[in-house]
Amino acid sequence: MNIFNILKFGILFILLSLLSVLFNIIMGFIGIQFFYGTVVALLITIISIYFKVILPLYIGSYLGMIYVLDWHWTIALLICIPGLLFMTPKLFINFFNIEKLKSKYRYNDDFKKEDNSDFNYTMKTNVKNEDVIEGEYEVIKDEKKK
Repeated sequence: MNIFNILKFGILFILLSLLSVLFNIIMGFIGIQFFYGTVVALLITIISIYFKVILPLYIGSYLGMIYVLDWHWTIALLICIPGLLFMTPKLFINFFNIEKLKSKYRYNDDFKKEDNSDFNYTMKTNVKNEDVIEGEYEVIKDEKKK
C-alpha cells in the first residue's frame, strides 16, 4: 500500500468530517430559526459551540432537513447519526466517569512493576500548610491519657 494513498484518504476523511460538522451546524441554526426565530437560534448556536454541547444543533439540523428542506426523515437521520455516534462516547465517559474508575483499578498495577522509578510515594491529603500546628508532639499510647 502506498503511503501517499493513505495520506490522501486521511486528508479526504478529515475534510469530509469538517464539512459534515459545518453542514450540521448551519442546518441546526436554520432548523432552530424556523421554529424559534433568529435571535434564539443565534444564542443556541453560540452557546452550543462554546460549551461543546452539540446535541441541540443536531436536533435542529434534523428538524431543519425535514421541515425546511423537505427531505425524508430517514435521509435526515442518516446525515445526523455520524455526528451523534462520535459524540456519544464522550458523553458516556463523562456520565459514568470512566476515567476515575480506570485510575481506581490501576492503583495496584503500580506495585507490580519491576521498575518503580516513575512511581511517586506521596500521599494526597487535604491538609494545607496553614492547617499544620507547629510545636512539640507526644505520642500517647495509654488509653487513660487520651
